[in-house]
Amino acid sequence: MHFKEQSFAAAMEICSESELAEVVHAWIPGGAGYVAHAWAEVEDAVYDLTESERPIAKADYYERMGVQPHLTRRYGRVEYFTLMAETGSFGPFDTKFFFANQTSFLPQA
Repeated sequence: MHFKEQSFAAAMEICSESELAEVVHAWIPGGAGYVAHAWAEVEDAVYDLTESERPIAKADYYERMGVQPHLTRRYGRVEYFTLMAETGSFGPFDTKFFFANQTSFLPQA
């Protein structure tokens, strides 16, 4: 996978439509290392509008995308919108952890 900046805005779209949504920012395998990516989750379904317009089973998505939980940051709906208002962006918010759009080495969790 390559870096898809629009994934951060797409995650916000899902979060704004469901009170149960969580937004996930993560390093996922891509290119010669890892890329920053975002999606939303509602219960056991992943909504990644850069991959599909339909929900994807969380276990299937994590396997296909190589998601490693220790390389993620999760935000509940209220926290997400608070951080979005404070930063003026869709994320990623943890700029020490997500120090670039892509990296050739595994970030420290």
